[in-house]
Amino acid sequence: MSNSVEKVYQVRYNTQSTDDSNRWRLLCDGQEILVANIVINSQTFTTKDYIEGAGDKWHVTCHGELTIENDTAYINFKKDNAIARHLAKTITWRIVGSIDTMLVSWLITGNLKMGLAIGGVEVLTKMILYFFHERAWYKYGKLSR
Repeated sequence: MSNSVEKVYQVRYNTQSTDDSNRWRLLCDGQEILVANIVINSQTFTTKDYIEGAGDKWHVTCHGELTIENDTAYINFKKDNAIARHLAKTITWRIVGSIDTMLVSWLITGNLKMGLAIGGVEVLTKMILYFFHERAWYKYGKLSR
């Protein structure tokens, strides 16, 4: 069984299980899936409830794509094509920025050839700088809401 859509899954221990084949409950969109094992390769969130007479009960929630093989559920983070998107944004933004630089340089110097030369030189250097800037923001620039 495979689910190619990223969803939110709640993971619960099956307290009514009588054997190892269905010891885990996966809850998603109002449905329950019973499996023997779970492998989570995505970000998880935990919460804790206190239940009178039972004590603390932990809940695990994760986001990802579900695949079930041999009674084991695999929840994997859906990888996007961020690098391709960042590269496309780098190129289109650089075109806009280079036109701006050429026009401003031409206006300041009064020389069209000089404006084109200045704009031409900075095209490559600023594309490289922007690409690494975008990648750094993607990796380290998590802003909380």
